[in-house]
Amino acid sequence: MRSDIEEVDVIFQTMTDRAVCVRGDEDGEDIWLPLSQVEIEDMEGRELRRGRPAILSGPEWLLTDKGLL
Repeated sequence: MRSDIEEVDVIFQTMTDRAVCVRGDEDGEDIWLPLSQVEIEDMEGRELRRGRPAILSGPEWLLTDKGLL
């Protein structure tokens, strides 16, 4: 069964080869997501930098499970 892909606004924190760390808001907790399941890009098309707004795309079930939806 395939989940619908959703987009959410997040605050980028950091990234490894396998995962990305974001926050739902500036004061929120760090949320780690696997890069095999999600994509992330800077809202203004620039390089991702800590504390900057970004757009995260991923399966609805995963974003809901992580508290982003």
